[in-house]
Amino acid sequence: MIPWTVETPLGSLDVNGWTLVWAVVVLVGTVLVARYGARAVRRLGTRVPNLADDLLFRIVRFVRYAIYALGAGVILGLLGAPIQPILIAVLITLGALVLVGRGVADNFGAGLVIQVRHPIRLGDLIECDGHRGHVVDLNSRSVLIRTADGAQVHLPNNLVMNSALQNLTESGLARSRLEIRIAVDGPDAVPPVADLVLGTARGVPGVLPEPPPRCLTTAASPTEAVLRLLLWHDPESSFEVCTEVTTALSAALGAAGAQYAISWPPPDPTAPPPGVG
Repeated sequence: MIPWTVETPLGSLDVNGWTLVWAVVVLVGTVLVARYGARAVRRLGTRVPNLADDLLFRIVRFVRYAIYALGAGVILGLLGAPIQPILIAVLITLGALVLVGRGVADNFGAGLVIQVRHPIRLGDLIECDGHRGHVVDLNSRSVLIRTADGAQVHLPNNLVMNSALQNLTESGLARSRLEIRIAVDGPDAVPPVADLVLGTARGVPGVLPEPPPRCLTTAASPTEAVLRLLLWHDPESSFEVCTEVTTALSAALGAAGAQYAISWPPPDPTAPPPGVG
């Protein structure tokens, strides 16, 4: 067959009947491979436990577009088009997209790792970046948790993977901190007060004996001491146990005639300290 030349923005294409036939064959094959390849990836993705639907959709779409791009390159090569400028343009575009969408890509990759390795699952009680709550959704962008007060917090997947993550459901226990500010008559009065705090905390139902509660002195003056009570309990009973411990400490310290102030969680260290009540 006698070839004919077609001028395009990509350059001159030497087209004949056979190259046109092969181009059509490759085009049809590309469409079929993209369709069935995407179906195969979707079918495999449904077998991955807890893989979010939107993450699977993005993976399938990426596979389909990659097959289309490969088919387009083969067709242009059959028609004699100079594909080097196209490849350079594609690489430049991909580089720009990587720079612009680096955060999105990081979250996408971290989300894929979370979905496959399962460090957390739906319903788990976790603590990350100062937020504690139950996992209610896992997607390609973030981990959604619901805190004890009903607020919903979106933790970016990249943050979850690169920050300290505590899965309280998996560990089976959680630690809470209470701060007790108490008026004392000199340093010698601090140890008896600490013993009273520890003994009271041990007797509260829900406080675990192992690890045992601890009472640390974090600040002291001739007239005041600041104690930090650390105790462990079931992850789901944080509020209930801390409430019971606060009530028991208030009763014990009040019966001892002490002037005190109890708070949990402890106040921000940068905040001005409250006066002793």
